[in-house]
Amino acid sequence: MAKDTARATTPARTTRRERKGLQQEAAVKAAFELAQRDGAAGLTMRRLGEELKVDATTLYRLFRDKDELLLAVYDHATAVELEEIGEVPEGEHWQDTLRRIADRIWATAVRSPAIAALTFARTTGGPAERRMVELILETFARSGLSREATVRYYRAFADATLGLAGQVAVLATLDPEIQAKDAASWTRIYAHLPDGEYPTARAHITELTGIDRRTIYDLVVEAVLAAAERESAESA
Repeated sequence: MAKDTARATTPARTTRRERKGLQQEAAVKAAFELAQRDGAAGLTMRRLGEELKVDATTLYRLFRDKDELLLAVYDHATAVELEEIGEVPEGEHWQDTLRRIADRIWATAVRSPAIAALTFARTTGGPAERRMVELILETFARSGLSREATVRYYRAFADATLGLAGQVAVLATLDPEIQAKDAASWTRIYAHLPDGEYPTARAHITELTGIDRRTIYDLVVEAVLAAAERESAESA
């Protein structure tokens, strides 16, 4: 009887699948930190192996290829977003929930540009992405939209936020000299266009040089939310 009790209280051995899952999780976190520190060029299987003090061939037993690793890293970034978003407070307006989601998507592009630039247009299918899809769909559904409209606005919101945030991430990964050249385009080129040929562009040059990408991002998010609100009201 005592022997049976001892057997019942002995911790179960870690299975091979569980060990692999733990190794994958460690590799993803290390890859995330490596990309944060050294950029996209630094995220190679060889460099990651050095970080983990394992041979690169070991990583290919955890991930089919680098692309699978990249998608897992992006899913990890999405998990961070979800953690920051937290639980949706009871009574929070659906638009405010989506504003908070949009803010975290932007934050990922700003603080993790190498990762966002490589994967913003991809579908990971991972657990964090599945939770994010569910959250955004559920939030639009709370507005009273039809199922067809819920999906349409989900796609508009996701494509707009990821696309615009992805642009910022891509620009941030360019060499500083190229970034500066691109940023100066309005004053370097457009401010000196012939006034007779481009009178409207010249008339708005101060405004064109003053607007920033986050302002545009927020404007597009608000446009999607306002359109969804109008359609919801019309169908009520």
